[in-house]
Amino acid sequence: MTAAARKFESGDAGPSSDELAVGTRLMSGQYTITSFVNSGGFGFVYLATDSLDRTVVIKECFPSAYCRRIGNAVGARSRAHTDDFRAAVRHFVQEAVTLSQLNHPNIVKVHQVFECNETAYMAMDYIKGYDLLQTVEGSAPPLTPKEIIAHLHTMLDAVGHVHGHGLLHRDISPDNMIVDVAKGQPVLIDFGASRKEVTRKSRAVSGLRVVKDGYSPQEFYVSGSKQAPCSDLYALGASFYHLITGETPKTSQERLSAIAGREGDPLRPLAGRFRGYPVEFLRAIDKAMAIFPRDRLQSVEEWRAMLGGTLPAARPAAVIPLAAKAAPADLAPAVAAPATAAPAATAFAPADDAPVATAPDLPEAPAVAPSEPAVAAAIPAPTERPGGALQSPKDMLTMAAAATLLLVGLLALPALVSKSDDRAGQAEARVAAADAPLGGEQLPVVNVVRLPNGLAFESIQTATGTMTVVATVPDGADTTLQVGDVLLVYAASGEPIGTESALGDILRRESARGVSTYGFVVRRGTSTIDAGFRLGVAG
Repeated sequence: MTAAARKFESGDAGPSSDELAVGTRLMSGQYTITSFVNSGGFGFVYLATDSLDRTVVIKECFPSAYCRRIGNAVGARSRAHTDDFRAAVRHFVQEAVTLSQLNHPNIVKVHQVFECNETAYMAMDYIKGYDLLQTVEGSAPPLTPKEIIAHLHTMLDAVGHVHGHGLLHRDISPDNMIVDVAKGQPVLIDFGASRKEVTRKSRAVSGLRVVKDGYSPQEFYVSGSKQAPCSDLYALGASFYHLITGETPKTSQERLSAIAGREGDPLRPLAGRFRGYPVEFLRAIDKAMAIFPRDRLQSVEEWRAMLGGTLPAARPAAVIPLAAKAAPADLAPAVAAPATAAPAATAFAPADDAPVATAPDLPEAPAVAPSEPAVAAAIPAPTERPGGALQSPKDMLTMAAAATLLLVGLLALPALVSKSDDRAGQAEARVAAADAPLGGEQLPVVNVVRLPNGLAFESIQTATGTMTVVATVPDGADTTLQVGDVLLVYAASGEPIGTESALGDILRRESARGVSTYGFVVRRGTSTIDAGFRLGVAG
């Protein structure tokens, strides 16, 4: 045990501060800290000079949730945090090595990773310029539509390079794109939240995930969420939405809650509002920002195709999700249903979620007043299948009775789903489900799921899509769900419950893996909360 570790173990904290002091020397004097830049969940960022008197950016691994500093040394906050802190340091080093392999003119370059002071550091390029957020806020020169279009093409190329190496950035936002004044082009920075390896051990750093309201897709808000290239593309689209409109986009959580409440998407589409941009340019951003992953652009290639290229013959294989909390099970394909379920699978096409209404034609946003450019440091800071066309209420009414009769075939879970065709109970559940969230409005039921513990769910076709509602909660059921709760997202994977078969698909897949506890993000009244159930042994 090192002397620093013994100090942490004894609890002799002594004087401490979060960031390193100016003048601190690292790696036997190769780097000298000259100033503190900022901090985040993953650590601190400094400016420093190297042994050749060049300015560099130093990123220090300091996950404050798990560690503290004594002098210059960093150690776990307590014995209980030791494993989490060491896992965070290991991942920091592994990711720095991976990032060092990225070689692109518009991606900040990692020069070196090293361990010092009982933690790890990265040394990276220093980019002199201003970030794109400053162009909106007025502390940097405003951008013309032509410049915004050029910058988006540049960032698409950079993000495509990242995805091509099996990485996700996971923290794309206007302040993480710095315009290099020497080149006049944006450079993507702050890879502190990126992930490649996804193991159960990596869940130790899950609490450090980066969520930025307005830019993060809804799956970033869910612990253990399933993430994919389309997650980065949502954030990229949101960043450029902000540049075009001058307004921070509505958060994905606000949008998800409003859509589930049949209020419509509060995010106003760009298409039709700004005449200074090609219509397909705006439509591509709108599509990239679809609330549900399956409705988004799935790759940089698809985005480029919308801008006038040719659609790829097939979507590329899924990039390894980089979410800190995702487990290997999240990446496995859904378990195929037994032969008895085959007719049910072909009887229905999955319904899309709420359609987005186009906004009326409005004048372009006013230009932001220019100011002097600032100097900013470069800060190192799973995919869904596409949904089918929305079916008409007439089609859903025609299929409702058949869906109920095919309940067992849909799920085909020998120890999970009741095999009785309880029509009276299903009819009662339909009334409960329709009355609770919809104020008595009778709408077609397109699927019923009944579990052996008595819980029952109904997928109901509404004017804005399909929603799955808790219809029956029997006394004594091990659950925090209530009748009328609307299931929005499966917490373990971040999958939206937006089609009539979504819940059944998840239960069938997860039960095959031995999962017995199921958590969801649900809408209850006007609130969005976490709730779930534990499934007992079926009789």
